[in-house]
Amino acid sequence: MYNPLKGDTKKKKKIKSSLRVTMSIVFSVVLFGFVLILYAWRKKKKSHLKALANKDPKQDSDLPLFSLSKIIKATDNFSIDNKLGQGGFGAVYKGVLDEGEEIAVKRLSKTSKQGLDEFQNELICIAKLQHRNLVKLLGYCLQGEEMMLIYEYMPNKSLDFFLFDENNSLLLDWAQRYHIINGIA
Repeated sequence: MYNPLKGDTKKKKKIKSSLRVTMSIVFSVVLFGFVLILYAWRKKKKSHLKALANKDPKQDSDLPLFSLSKIIKATDNFSIDNKLGQGGFGAVYKGVLDEGEEIAVKRLSKTSKQGLDEFQNELICIAKLQHRNLVKLLGYCLQGEEMMLIYEYMPNKSLDFFLFDENNSLLLDWAQRYHIINGIA
């Protein structure tokens, strides 16, 4: 008597073999697609970076493009002695330009999750929001993988240094805080 559940062993082996081949092909196609998408994304990112880096600084006189060599010289090659702090974007360094102007250089960290889009957004937002109560953006530096924002140096540190530090917050009375709030508003 014929039992359909036992089936032909050759047939089972053939099905398993064709299933392995099919799965291998599907896996290869998915992997190739992923690599292709990753390649296209990186190429697009580099083209955006080149476009911004090749931008003529004279076209946007409010935001001059600083050379990497000028920034390296100003910060003494990003010396640890010139490091002012660390943020989500990356480290901030104090520098002095050849003309004697003190600057703060916000350098994108290699491990930062922020990329070109975030850099451009900050560049555009800060440039548009120039105000006497905000730190002034002097320019930017884009060269290779380096992305930096160049700000005026604030010798008295930032407002959060006085607001959120236990000891320094005692230096601000409520009249000064009210004056700061009005200035921001």
